[in-house]
Amino acid sequence: MMKISLEQLLTSPDAFGLTTATPLQRAICRIADGLPLGELASCTEVVDAIGDTSALPAGTVPLEVYLLSGIRTAKSLIAAALAVRAALTCDLSRIRPGEPVRVSVLSLTRDLADVIMRHIVGTLESKPMLRPLIVGSPTADTVVLRHPSGHEIETCAVAGAKSGSSLVSRWSAGIIFDEAPRMNGEEDGIINFDEARRAGLGRLLPGAQLIAIGSPWAPRGPMFEAVQQFWRKPTPALVVIKAPAPAMNPVWWTPERIAALRAQPNGDLIYQTDVRAEFADPVSSLFSSVEIMRATRKDGPAALPYERGATYAAAMDPGTRGNAWTLVVTRSLERPDGTTREIVVLAQQWVGSRADPLSPDFVLQQIAAIVWRYRVESVWTDQLAADFIKDIARRYDVNVEVEPTTAADKTEMFESLRARIADGGVELPDDPAVRADLLAIRKVVTRNGIGIELPRTADGRHCDYAPALALVVSKGASGAAGPPDWAKPEFIAAVHAMAGGRGPAPGMRGEPLVFVTHATGMHELRGNTEKFANMRVLFSHANDPGQFNAEPSSEFERAVSVYRSQNNV
Repeated sequence: MMKISLEQLLTSPDAFGLTTATPLQRAICRIADGLPLGELASCTEVVDAIGDTSALPAGTVPLEVYLLSGIRTAKSLIAAALAVRAALTCDLSRIRPGEPVRVSVLSLTRDLADVIMRHIVGTLESKPMLRPLIVGSPTADTVVLRHPSGHEIETCAVAGAKSGSSLVSRWSAGIIFDEAPRMNGEEDGIINFDEARRAGLGRLLPGAQLIAIGSPWAPRGPMFEAVQQFWRKPTPALVVIKAPAPAMNPVWWTPERIAALRAQPNGDLIYQTDVRAEFADPVSSLFSSVEIMRATRKDGPAALPYERGATYAAAMDPGTRGNAWTLVVTRSLERPDGTTREIVVLAQQWVGSRADPLSPDFVLQQIAAIVWRYRVESVWTDQLAADFIKDIARRYDVNVEVEPTTAADKTEMFESLRARIADGGVELPDDPAVRADLLAIRKVVTRNGIGIELPRTADGRHCDYAPALALVVSKGASGAAGPPDWAKPEFIAAVHAMAGGRGPAPGMRGEPLVFVTHATGMHELRGNTEKFANMRVLFSHANDPGQFNAEPSSEFERAVSVYRSQNNV
């Protein structure tokens, strides 16, 4: 296997000729090659872009490298050098003679991918040391290079097909996604980064890499989520690099040029993305990414458990085909100023399709089991198909509260949610789907003033978590419920007093099973769960609270959950 480094290819006058490469550009090359940073490890620009350089996987070529940088920073030139290096150094020990191997360059369009191809072909044809590597005559989108083993490696500009089908049926010596931040995820888009990435990773040869390069754009999509989760947290699997333009090309990005750019219309927005390499919110966005990230819970699980004595509320946004059916549960905490802070303790979705729509009965049965864990008896929803939803929910002992909304109500509700989030009045889970739904909401101008638009993606979703979240937060403590009467300590005490005068001692062991049902306001003791007609809660003081002689059912399991939560067993 040919020993040639990316740094040599990029900076040598006999290759791509970036002789003025900055410390950060050289560090990027060494990271991609799995080489020690050496004297660059303590460089301020390198540390700012990567994080703790001591955590880099020394001696290991990272499987994936994501480079987000400003414009005019030699990103395309670096990508071209990466493609040539991949073709010349890939491990072909598992390849049979004649098996096709390709380095793929994907971009939003073939024209954009061709920019990298022109760098490759132009450099190879103009450099005497590299020209002999070319096999045949390059075309507009393909050049074939001869590997040191004699095998021919195709480097090709590939259309970014949604399914990733352009990456299948052959071995890959490397995959380069150009303008990756503008590629969409599974939920949308002609160019689906998630699917293409999955298709490509399984076909990479040993030591080959997946590289994603581009300038940041709107705060959503796979690259945005990767930055939130992995920037400054390098691993052998993935290194995310965020490189401001002046650190990559200080000759071009002088203070004077930056000041002139910021003075232009929308200059600060352009400065964020094209110079600072930060994701920026479009002018029409309802929420800013900074506000959403500040409101996001960083520690602990995405779903929080029930806490005794807390006040909870729930809202849902039904959907059965393309758009998801979502459920959001919040807990209200009173703040010193008398206002409440809404903690999103659970956000869950069920996703159907036109070919395989969701069953409302199935979803509502699952929702009933979830909300009962939080002692919530009523779930809010809008007026869409409310009548049949209410009827189905009654089967599972859940009350559906309908909140009729007009366009004006919707705008007011979302503006209130925005204000609550900005004020620290809402805590969000660290859930990419929740985050993406909120960041996709747009303010639009209508004949009646400013309105709210929930953009619909190609698969039918339309910010599905957002309506449920806005509704449940608008209700706040007024729409929430504490523990129902039948789950309160005084009621438990009354039950035990009824059970043969044993007294209100729910923490004791060794007592017989006591069952309580609720029907038309009357509480009746039963000794056999098979006779239950409307069971609400089960109190057990058997020696082993986990053993019950009854057929399992959703009602029975719900009651067991209530009992165990009340008695810490």
